[in-house]
Amino acid sequence: MDAMTSDVALPALHRAFVDTARRDGSTAALYACACFAEQLFSDAAAAASQALGAAADPRERTVGPSDGTAGPQAVVAARLRALCTALARETAAAPGAPARDAERRLGTVERALRLATGTTHSLWRSAEAHRDPVTAALLRHATDWKTPECHGYDLADPELSLAQAADWLTGREPSRPVLVVAVRTGGSYLAPFWQAAVEDAGRATGPWHSLRPVRGADAITLPAAELAALPATLPAGTVLVLVDDQPDTGATAMAVRDHLAARFPGAHGFVLAAPGRLYGLDGPAVRLTAERPPVRTGELRLWQLTGHASTGSAGTGPLVARARKAGVPLPAGTDYRAEPFRGTFTTVYGTPSATAAKEGAARRVDPRRRPFTLTPVPPAGSDGAAYHFRFIGTGTHGLHCARTLHAMGDLLPAGTVFADGYLVTPHEPGLRPLREALPELTRAERRRVLDEVARSWHRLRELGELGRPGPDATYDPRERLGLALRRLRDRTGRPLPVDEAWLTRRVPDRAPLGGVHGMLFRTPLPYGHAHWHWQLAGTGLRRFGLDWIWGGGGCLESEIASFLVENRLDGSARDLLREAVAGTSGDTRAFDAGLHLAGEALYWNVKTWLRRYPAPAGPTVDRVTAELEAQAAYVETLG
Repeated sequence: MDAMTSDVALPALHRAFVDTARRDGSTAALYACACFAEQLFSDAAAAASQALGAAADPRERTVGPSDGTAGPQAVVAARLRALCTALARETAAAPGAPARDAERRLGTVERALRLATGTTHSLWRSAEAHRDPVTAALLRHATDWKTPECHGYDLADPELSLAQAADWLTGREPSRPVLVVAVRTGGSYLAPFWQAAVEDAGRATGPWHSLRPVRGADAITLPAAELAALPATLPAGTVLVLVDDQPDTGATAMAVRDHLAARFPGAHGFVLAAPGRLYGLDGPAVRLTAERPPVRTGELRLWQLTGHASTGSAGTGPLVARARKAGVPLPAGTDYRAEPFRGTFTTVYGTPSATAAKEGAARRVDPRRRPFTLTPVPPAGSDGAAYHFRFIGTGTHGLHCARTLHAMGDLLPAGTVFADGYLVTPHEPGLRPLREALPELTRAERRRVLDEVARSWHRLRELGELGRPGPDATYDPRERLGLALRRLRDRTGRPLPVDEAWLTRRVPDRAPLGGVHGMLFRTPLPYGHAHWHWQLAGTGLRRFGLDWIWGGGGCLESEIASFLVENRLDGSARDLLREAVAGTSGDTRAFDAGLHLAGEALYWNVKTWLRRYPAPAGPTVDRVTAELEAQAAYVETLG
């Protein structure tokens, strides 16, 4: 069987992303969709090739003979990257213009996505996916959903990369050829602009290439098939431009440079290009060599104006005016003050400790860390609503996320809008955390609320499906929680109320990646797990942090496990939730598996504490430890 097949339906999340681009109709939307397909297709093709290499005996192979360097995969990859390059030119010229020849081009995108889906579907069921860690890592990338940093938390207008590249070329010797290499994921969305500029200058050694660094326990490696797809030789004096998001430590860029330097010992040099910045790679670390604005001049967007969110009512006029223009229904004649949004987590666990700024942190625009509220300062007799602004992504990625959230039904309040990358919700007075309110409800009320919880999970699976790895693809919940706990213990300098014996007793060492139903979907659990995310609004249910821009792939059992532990459901409520999850089918397998996986719920909390508190103070450590102890004690009651 050929690993590259197209007879498997697109996952719901991918299908809806294509539909979002189609409905938007702009050149920029089509460009984002094509780049999205390129990185998924490339990961799938690399996984297929890696699986072939991992099969020691050809008779053991459960994937077909195609590899990532020849045959239909190479043809599709070449067409897809050529499409991205053509769209890069058009996007740089007029990102909001209607896309030319949109349906034919979307057909190319959809074919690539179907092939990628068919490949991952086959490989998840192969022996190589379970015994070769690199194949498994590439498969996880190919069955994931990643919002590029330029649309997520290091905002930029990526189309400016073409002018950035053109300007760089004018300062280089005209005789120097250039090879453009995208470092996935970010490079897939940025490299086509560089390729377009290099081609237009007559300096390209050939088409651009795409590489996926794979992180192992000891080193960063590159798939052999992707290295093999690079040119066998380069013209004398060739400069290699690596294109990626802004570096943090620079370790990934340096690892890619080392691999390419070994392959092309005669290369004239290496450059790392990120939005608005160029870095030299000629030393032991990345070195900033040039900088320019990464965003367009002209009218400022909400995420460029949020510096006013900490200044009260002074100077918020431009922010309010932009919010109105972007579609937020702020009543005319009402003044507003901007305030940083303070969620329950912050008020309970304290302010994150200060850390040393990363390279370029002062330049980065990261609105996900700065949710804010516009609160009315009304004249006498006015009672305008306050609005909460939480960033979920710009461009097609953000629009797609917003559309999907609206399709979730009543978990968002009426009047929610999407504006400049923000999910904007009207303030609802009287919200009560579900954990506190549920015991006070009648049995009929509890049944209704828990039915709504279960329906929301089923809807999340329908809308957010990423792929179907099947029940044989597994992971180790015990190992990853144990590692996180060890890091937390080292950081706090205290013993924790969860030890190895508890882990062995309460957390399985093997669980299906896609749950008993073998389906992965995009879950908000990595950032939306704490109990305060579930609130009652009168008789309605709300879930905060539902957007998955910062989420990950998961299964129904993980949602169930987290909900049980966070909300401390008693036996009666657990029985009602079991019935609700089973529905009319009476299938309780997912609920029972979630009950068995309850100890995993501690992982999401520990991961959050590690992320937010690099140097926690004593009172914060006390509260974290107390919460961990309470969660562990509840898991013990589940038998």
